[in-house]
Amino acid sequence: MPDMTREELIKILAITDHARLSGVDLSGLNLVNLNFSNADLTRANLKGSNLSGAYLRSSRMEEADLTDAVLVGANLKEANLKSAKLSRADLTNAILTDAILYGAKMDGTKIDTKADYQR
Repeated sequence: MPDMTREELIKILAITDHARLSGVDLSGLNLVNLNFSNADLTRANLKGSNLSGAYLRSSRMEEADLTDAVLVGANLKEANLKSAKLSRADLTNAILTDAILYGAKMDGTKIDTKADYQR
C-alpha cells in the first residue's frame, strides 16, 4: 500500500527542487508526467507505477524497485539507477543519456532502439 497519494506527492514536488523520498512506497501509483528532477528516490518502492513522461533527470534511484514499472518516454538523463530493480519495466522511448545502470537488474526490461541511452 503506497505511503501517499498522487495528490500528496504533487504538493511535495511543488515546494522543493530536491524532494527526499528515500524508501517511500509509491507502488502502483499513476505518476505520469510528474517532475522528480534531483529527487532522492533511493530504495523507493515504485513497483508497477506508471512513470510515463516523468522527468527524473539527475534523480537518485539507487536500489529502487521499478519492477513492472512503465517509464515510456521518461527522462532519466543522468539518473543514478545503480543496483535498481528494473525487471520487466517498459523503457520504450526513454532518455537514458549518462544514466548510471551499473548492477541494475534488467531481466525482461523493454528498451527499444529509439531509446536514447548514449554515454
